[in-house]
Amino acid sequence: MTASLGSKRGKRIVSLPSILCFMSLIVLYLTVWSNMSFNTFVSKVNQIFVNSESNISYSYCITDSTKYKRTPYEIGDDDALRMQNLLKKWPVGKPKAFIYYLIHSNRTSMFLESIRLLDIRFNNQYNYPVIVFHENVSSDMLSSIRSSSKSDIYFQSVVFEIPDFLPQNFTQMSCHWYVGYKHMCRFHAKLVYQQCIIRDFEYAWRLDDDSKILRPINYDIFDYMRERNLQYGYVYVNSDRPSCTVNLWTNARTYVKSNSITPTFFDQWKENQMYYNNFEVSRLSLWLSDDYQKFIDYIDRLGGMYYYRWGDAPIKSIAVSLFVPRNETHCFKDIGYRHQKFKNT
Repeated sequence: MTASLGSKRGKRIVSLPSILCFMSLIVLYLTVWSNMSFNTFVSKVNQIFVNSESNISYSYCITDSTKYKRTPYEIGDDDALRMQNLLKKWPVGKPKAFIYYLIHSNRTSMFLESIRLLDIRFNNQYNYPVIVFHENVSSDMLSSIRSSSKSDIYFQSVVFEIPDFLPQNFTQMSCHWYVGYKHMCRFHAKLVYQQCIIRDFEYAWRLDDDSKILRPINYDIFDYMRERNLQYGYVYVNSDRPSCTVNLWTNARTYVKSNSITPTFFDQWKENQMYYNNFEVSRLSLWLSDDYQKFIDYIDRLGGMYYYRWGDAPIKSIAVSLFVPRNETHCFKDIGYRHQKFKNT
């Protein structure tokens, strides 16, 4: 993209990157002149790079001269670069996979127990990287987490905000939950797949900070997924409360009809039914596909994640029933697992 600037000698072409670079230098000058903090400087520079179509701001993560979209709250974290170095030395034949958590500062004790069990019952043997997305967790605690686990841990900070397309003082219409929970749902349904740190991976295993692996897993679950050409793995199918999914299924049916989609098994999937996705093993190509990206953008802009409490579990369950053949899903019935009151033995 270029911008044209008129002059008496004719048109002069100035590239957009040059303009952005010049603007960044101005901000840097103001930073030095006004003693602005570096974090504030980073925030100001990030405001320059805005994708107006999706209402998500982007900067560019540049590793080995490769540009990759990167969301604002990744700026300042260097573990994405460390992850790319890990991938360069990835063992031949091993599935490119990671395990991830999203944690908050007031729940770190539960997470420490979760990752301890993950280590001794799976990851000490299979050695997959663990990405910890975190909000408001101190550097001392991050150091403590890293030293307490034998897993190779990568941290990525996140900052949650109300989307630009919603009013900041929006009114919850039903299923009143704290806004932080709704931020979490949006992250797992959409924003996690925009993170620079996960690029070039094939599979992901999501666990919650209070997930517990109850007994040893004596096989590589990512190998299991790959060898059987599976796209989605789970441990349990549950149902969400109707007050929390108001209009979600109605809007999904509207989307299917208006886009002439032929679902794989959506017509057989009961309303309010959902995969209990605090344990979720999936092929990333599913979530990065045009089909899912268009669907989640549509769902996101309806605002139901905030006006009601459309969770990532029912949203992603609908997507699986739309785009994934049922024989490419798998229930890991053999894995001992506990999450809150649910226990898979």
